[in-house]
Amino acid sequence: MDKVNIISTHPKWNNKEFCAFLLLYSAMADEVITEAERAMVLKNVDQNMYEKILKELESLSHEEIREILLVYKGLYFPTLERKKELLHMVKLEFFADQDFSDVEIELYKTLKEIM
Repeated sequence: MDKVNIISTHPKWNNKEFCAFLLLYSAMADEVITEAERAMVLKNVDQNMYEKILKELESLSHEEIREILLVYKGLYFPTLERKKELLHMVKLEFFADQDFSDVEIELYKTLKEIM
């Protein structure tokens, strides 16, 4: 799926929904979403949206997720300052369960590169 296709076929998310998507993706890095990580995402969206975004996230390939991240970060986090804010949110999500695992560290490095 390319960027143009994602934009044309993907439902337009608002900033909170995109942030929830990114946080859920981050929470899933070590394949377990803890209650603390879940609570962090639910600060941004309600339970219904949480479930909808989680379901979509689970249906996407890594490449599709990457493309969605690139498209939406350009919409909502286009400046260096906003990108730093986005990465800070991800770091908080990783630390929500008091554990910054090796898998999470690697994902953070990857997100830092693509954001």
